[in-house]
Amino acid sequence: MDRVDLGKTQWEACKQDVVYFFENFVHIQDSILCKTIQWCPWEYLKDLLKTFESNREVIILKARQLGISWLVCGYALWVALFNENARVLMLSKGEDEAWELIDKCRFIYENLPSYLMSEAKHNRRDCLEFVRNKSIIKALPSTKNAGVGYTSTLVIRDELAFHPYAETNFSAVGPTVDAGGQMIDLSTRNIELSDDHFLQRYVKAKNGELSAKAVFLGWKERPVREQGKTLDEWFDNNIRKKYSPYEIEKNYPETEEQALCPVKGLCFFDSNSLNSMRMDCYLPIETDYDGIVKIWGKPDVGVKYCAFLDPSDGSQDPHAAGWMDVSTGRVVAISHGNCKAEKCAEIFDKYCRIYNNAFNEFELNMDVGRRVNEVLTQLNTPNRRITATGKDRENKYGWWTGGNVNSSKNVRNGMLFGLEEAVRNRRIRIHYSEALNEMETMMRLENEAPKVPRGKHDDLVMMLGGLWAISKETPSLTYASVKPGKCVGF
Repeated sequence: MDRVDLGKTQWEACKQDVVYFFENFVHIQDSILCKTIQWCPWEYLKDLLKTFESNREVIILKARQLGISWLVCGYALWVALFNENARVLMLSKGEDEAWELIDKCRFIYENLPSYLMSEAKHNRRDCLEFVRNKSIIKALPSTKNAGVGYTSTLVIRDELAFHPYAETNFSAVGPTVDAGGQMIDLSTRNIELSDDHFLQRYVKAKNGELSAKAVFLGWKERPVREQGKTLDEWFDNNIRKKYSPYEIEKNYPETEEQALCPVKGLCFFDSNSLNSMRMDCYLPIETDYDGIVKIWGKPDVGVKYCAFLDPSDGSQDPHAAGWMDVSTGRVVAISHGNCKAEKCAEIFDKYCRIYNNAFNEFELNMDVGRRVNEVLTQLNTPNRRITATGKDRENKYGWWTGGNVNSSKNVRNGMLFGLEEAVRNRRIRIHYSEALNEMETMMRLENEAPKVPRGKHDDLVMMLGGLWAISKETPSLTYASVKPGKCVGF
């Protein structure tokens, strides 16, 4: 068989079988060995190629260093080379990342035998276009308008969990699938987001709510990591000793369960303590305000209580208020739900009085806090904590938790670190499981202030932090601390 006939035969074989194309002609760069190597036909990679062939929509949740980016770039090239007028769109987090995808496509293309190559019309940094079949591969960063007006045969969204405009872009490129095209989403987990576009789509696909195929690939899928070492030996020597626990959980999950659960290595509150505290959670013995107020303990005569309110405006974020027995650290009642600032203040005033005129404070969060303060003043709420005043401060009530969150003097940080110590040492009792759920999502990245992932609430955590903080002041309360005419109640 002469070279021309061989070329035609191989071309046809590659067109009919993407796995054949990869096994025989795809070469990639090995940055560790610093050389060009033939693509490794590991079973999980071949299975993924077959999944691409049989599914129009694929969503891949993966660990790092599995060769998936090279795989999708090779697949993009295969679609463009062996189809007429194919339009492949590759979206990535930023411009540099988008160009890197095109570089991978170009590298595979330039290492093909000549009889599989097609003259490139436009070989720019952001695209690769072929003359013979009029196909094109284009890469774009995830901007607001990425993909708008672009009809695609195949859309690949790489590291989708980190795209700044993932959901906006989906509105533009999603119709590709509706029109008969194909979409491949792939990403590692973004631990700073709890419910991002990628994760939502993956979970829905896994639960059968989308027609997409959900695929999880853990770090052990790759059969060889280092010659002469087992996978566990490689992991212990190269990963466990090098990275922090949260980086391991983020980049090297072994199971789907690990990949989807909150990252324990980042959890601000001690996980063992939270698990132990869950044993003390149970339904309230009484409720009020249509279930907003939950009561676990009635007030006892002579007992000192303190109270704290994190108010809301009743639209998106719920308010959270709590009442605690100062001597035992037991949170005896919690108000939690969506209601206007005025209603928050009304509930707070009522239960502060019920709990022996509890020593109380609220978070002064801009306009909502101001409105709460106005209502509490009108109601003449007893035993309000007086904040230290400054020259330009007329309002003597409310804790301002804004400002530089990374400052050691930030009130919010003081509240949270105090609560963390109380939880770690089991000095606070909480019966409301939803509060512990919020605590589990609060994380702390290195050199940053504690925070919850985007899309999660921290109202209960902030309330408990404020509650624990003012409980330290309650035992030293004297009659002089309260304005004349107000009942101390102790």
